[in-house]
Amino acid sequence: MDDSTDDDVAQALYARMHGRGESLPEAARGLNLAVAEVERARDQLTRLNLLTPDTQTAVNATAALARTLQSSHRTLDRLVEQHVRTAALAQHYLDLPRQAGGDAHVEFFPRADLARLNQRINELAELSSHEVLGLHPPADWTRENLEAGLARTKVTTGNGARTRALYAQISLSNPLIREYMGHWRQHGVEVRVAPVIPTRVLVYDRRTAIMQADPDDLEAGAVLISGSSVVSSIAAIYDYCWMTASEPEEVPGSPDGSALTDQQRAVLRLLATGAKDSAIARSLGVSTRTVTRLVSELTAALGASSRFQAGVRAARLGWLD
Repeated sequence: MDDSTDDDVAQALYARMHGRGESLPEAARGLNLAVAEVERARDQLTRLNLLTPDTQTAVNATAALARTLQSSHRTLDRLVEQHVRTAALAQHYLDLPRQAGGDAHVEFFPRADLARLNQRINELAELSSHEVLGLHPPADWTRENLEAGLARTKVTTGNGARTRALYAQISLSNPLIREYMGHWRQHGVEVRVAPVIPTRVLVYDRRTAIMQADPDDLEAGAVLISGSSVVSSIAAIYDYCWMTASEPEEVPGSPDGSALTDQQRAVLRLLATGAKDSAIARSLGVSTRTVTRLVSELTAALGASSRFQAGVRAARLGWLD
């Protein structure tokens, strides 16, 4: 089989992987390719940095092109080869047609596809040059995932992109978040907090957004939306949330809950038991309307999605001790 046929096979294989989110073996089976054809196509896509070595999935062509150009300065001997790769990427892969529907494109990443989602997030961080926006609800953060996020932050701010992060006020009670908030600010990230962050959202250059698929389940997967017409509206909502948010230093009360009144503590203790407003009102000797107002304020301050969750979170934070 001549080189031009090999090129056609590699392009067809990549187009299917790119369009359908399939791995190389899955796409090869779908195209009924012979083993020898698959091996030659794999070698070609690997040389062009269009194939992940571990999961055998398609790498974003623009990200591959950027990496190829960035590495070209390392040795003079490799310069000609890099030029060939760049030409091949630009000629055959950058202009693959998108699905129908204007400039909007939606891609779902299920729970089992976390590695590919993280790959796309890393690629978008590398490619963003204007702006990166983030909405971050309360979560079980670890030093490992915060460190990974910091590495991406260094890339985006290093590219000159304005980077903004909006967190729930309750996150200030997490020592890890307070520690990394200092690191983010050192690298030029603007950070604000709000009483409630309903779901996780990342927006890159107002053209691509990644949103949590289920606001109540962080592990349920994510949706990637690309296209300026749709993502601009998401960014506009973010701008409003940012405008109404506060600097961390301006948040009333302390992160450990020491500014709570005795009445608020009593309401939280009863909420944690599942008590209704009427029962809480009788216990405290106040009106049901007063209790309803207090519950609303405390739920918002804790970034909780339910009354019971507010009581549980307050207990975990040691606010009721």
